[in-house]
Amino acid sequence: MLVDTGFAGNAAAAPSPAAAGPAPTAGAPAAPPAVGRDAERILAVLKQANVTVLDYLVITHYHGDHVGGAADLASRIPIRNFVDHGPYTVELQPNRSAGFVAYRTVRDRARAIVPKPGDQLPIAGLDVLVVSSASALMTTPIPGAPAAGAPNPLCRNARLKVPDPTPENTESIGLVVRYGNFRLLNLGDLTWNQEHQLVCPDNLLGTFDVFHTTRHGDPNSGAPQMVHALRARIAVMNNGERKGGAPEYWQMVRDAPGLGDLWQLHRSAAGAATHNSPEQFLANLNETDHGHHLKLSARADGSFVMTNERTQFTKEYPERATRATRTSAP
Repeated sequence: MLVDTGFAGNAAAAPSPAAAGPAPTAGAPAAPPAVGRDAERILAVLKQANVTVLDYLVITHYHGDHVGGAADLASRIPIRNFVDHGPYTVELQPNRSAGFVAYRTVRDRARAIVPKPGDQLPIAGLDVLVVSSASALMTTPIPGAPAAGAPNPLCRNARLKVPDPTPENTESIGLVVRYGNFRLLNLGDLTWNQEHQLVCPDNLLGTFDVFHTTRHGDPNSGAPQMVHALRARIAVMNNGERKGGAPEYWQMVRDAPGLGDLWQLHRSAAGAATHNSPEQFLANLNETDHGHHLKLSARADGSFVMTNERTQFTKEYPERATRATRTSAP
């Protein structure tokens, strides 16, 4: 089960079939007027999954919307292992470091794992592979992954971008989560040029069932030479009403070969009528009455179900050998 909740969708709980699994990132800081808001939302979802202890909390990087709620969450539920890119941040400006400073108070007293690309998180029932961390990337194809190692023709005319001044994003821990034949990619806020490196000249990642969009749908990420090479069946955009959800990113994902649906955590104000998915694929219509989540339930044969908690609209995606889909609404 994957759940996006918290500020702009930066918390994802993913209980494994056999244990309390990884929960990548922990939402925004608990500050007025939302004291404890994000931790409460994460706990509500974990309660639905009957999770009372987290084995792993993955902090993708140290921007406040990804780490700011970690200390609050740790005060409410036992966490056996924190997974992060190391005890430092490359953005120490006072207006950028608050989330990291709050997290350090917990990290210094906890068990922290700092993985390298190619490392696996030992979670029963799941194969969780680290493909990026601390600005380092995998340099060889993922063994056994479909289409991994194949030349990528999209690299031929691919362009790079001048990085924007938020280098903490380059430190992001990126994960490939596999459950049987089901594959999901979550690269945190990894940047455009790093995405390029992972698929050019050869696609080291392979193809996926689900692509969890990078950087909330911000155009400083989302290199089409990567996103289109993934051939994901669906994408899940962890955007806010006014965070990410850029029309050009949305359109690039929507045009990806093989994509069936694009689910969004929020309707994008910038997307207006032309660059938002139909309402049944939107967990939240605004940021006034929000906090609804998207739920993904995967099966080992590669099939999965998406549920919009706000409307209870569901859509089933069968294993790749079957093309038909079934939908239901209350």
